[in-house]
Order: sequence, then C-alpha cells, then structure tokens
Amino acid sequence: MRAPRTPSVAWVPEPPSEPLPPHPGRGPLESYRHALTCLDAGDEVGARRAVEEGLARSWRPQCAQVRECLDDLGAQLDGEAALRRFAARTPGPRGWLAHPADLAHDVIALRRAHLVEAVIEEVAVVLPGRVLQRLLVAMRDARTRDADDLLLACAAVLAGRAAREARRLARGARAASPVARALAHPRLAAAWVAGGHSADGQQQMVLAVARDGGRVGPLVALVDHAGAGPMLRDAFFLADMVPGRLEREVLRPMAAAGMRAAPVAPDRALGSVSAALGSALAAGRPIPSEAHQSVITRMRRLHAACGGSCADPSAGTGPLVG
Repeated sequence: MRAPRTPSVAWVPEPPSEPLPPHPGRGPLESYRHALTCLDAGDEVGARRAVEEGLARSWRPQCAQVRECLDDLGAQLDGEAALRRFAARTPGPRGWLAHPADLAHDVIALRRAHLVEAVIEEVAVVLPGRVLQRLLVAMRDARTRDADDLLLACAAVLAGRAAREARRLARGARAASPVARALAHPRLAAAWVAGGHSADGQQQMVLAVARDGGRVGPLVALVDHAGAGPMLRDAFFLADMVPGRLEREVLRPMAAAGMRAAPVAPDRALGSVSAALGSALAAGRPIPSEAHQSVITRMRRLHAACGGSCADPSAGTGPLVG
C-alpha cells in the first residue's frame, strides 16, 4: 500500500457533462474495483466514470454498502478537484490578507477535513510567521462563520506560536461546520494491528481518526521489532473515507497479503505508534512518507490531542504544540 500524495494542482480534465452509459459487463462492485484501479494508475477521469457507472447500477437494496463506498469515493474526487481549482485561482498572501472572509469560505467549502488540514499546512509553510499572524488576526476581524471555523481549524492544525495565537483569537468561537468540529475535537474511533511481536518481525497498525460525516481518517503505520525496541519504519495518512471503504480498501488488502488485522484498543495502538516514532527520531531514522506528507507533525498532534499527554514522544518532555 503506497502513501497518498497531496493532490496535484495540475489541471485534470473535468468529467463529461453527460453521464456515460454503464459498461455492459460490470456490476456495482466491479465498477468500484475498477475505479480504485484507475486511481492507482493516476486516471482520475476513468475513476470518476467508473464511480458514475457503479452508482447507476446500485439502486437495489442489497447494493447499499457498495453504493455508500462509491458515493464517498465520488465525493473524494469532487473534493480533490475543488482543491485544484482553489490552488489555481487563489490570489495568494496579499489577496488572503485583503479578503480573509473569501479565503475562509473557499477553504471550508472543500468540505473534507483532510483537504482543509492540507491547505492549512501549506499556507503555514508559504507564509512567514509575522504574515501568518496577520492573517489569523484578519480572520478574527472578518467575523463570519467560515472565518471562525477556519480559525478554530488553524488552532488545531498549526503548531507552536501560531497555534497559540489562533487559540487566543478563536476564544469564545464555536465550530459551526462538521469539518471544523472534526479538526478542533479529534478522537480515535478504532484501531487494528496485524503481525506479531517476534524479535525480527513487523507490525502493521491502522488507526482510524473520527472525521466529519461519519468518515474516518486512517493512519497506517509499519513498526519494526528487530532492534532493542519497536521503531517506526514508515507511516502515512490516507484520505478520509467511510468505514466501509476502510474495510474494503485497507483491511481486506492487508489480509489478502497475509497481514490479517485484529481490533485493538485505540489508545493502546496510539501509544505504541507514538513510542515507535520516538525511537525512530531518536535514532535519526527517516520516515519516508515525510517527503510528501507532514506525517511527523500530524502524528505528534494526534498524540497530543488523543494520547492523554502533550509531551513530544521523541523527546520525553516539553510541550508538543502550543
């Protein structure tokens, strides 16, 4: 299973305005599988066509579970297309500062927590600290519901001084959108582990973070047990998805590869993964997926929010965020 990359801002053709006729030989499940194959090959147009084809054939009650997966996959494709349009037309820092309410509206309108999270992380990378602080103040002064929601989301996603400033400015505000509530109040929904604890073995762990709309944001982690203690080999976050997709796209493929996952207490799984991350960082071992995703920061943030401690697992002491 490969780590997902942040959706590219390169232009991708929009799907045809008229729905294509269904493939004569495919049922809803086959269309769903074909859509996943297209996505793996980078063919988003083909994936969208397969989703539409599957939805057109999934009207029977016995197809309800597959239809839910198809519908959610289609919504994911829509969200990623919206992110590309946002990246193409966004005015940049000057425009954001001049029209913070418009920025907030466009970001919250993405309607998927993992996309909003990615935008906030990218903006924090692009803007110098002082400019980011000015943008947070501008969002507070905009006094719109979307601006309040984005400010609360920033308070949850940002780190250090920026997070503290966002929390101060958002004081008294309440998240109105499901996306902002999911980011502002993270919680673990479930966890699974596959593999044993043998000295030369590996464990694959999946932690499901509760998201908006009943979806979950899966964290997939591979932990080595070959040394003195568990060490994180790699980890990455998948796009938010309904639980049915997590079962079909993550847990079943793991089982087919000989890594049958068993449920485990989420807090226990989070503690194990956090300890393995700390060991890897202390040993100077890189996390490969960090090259295209803020894995370490997100894992630390999850540990701080849900692990019962704000201590950095790689250092043992000191504040993690804020």
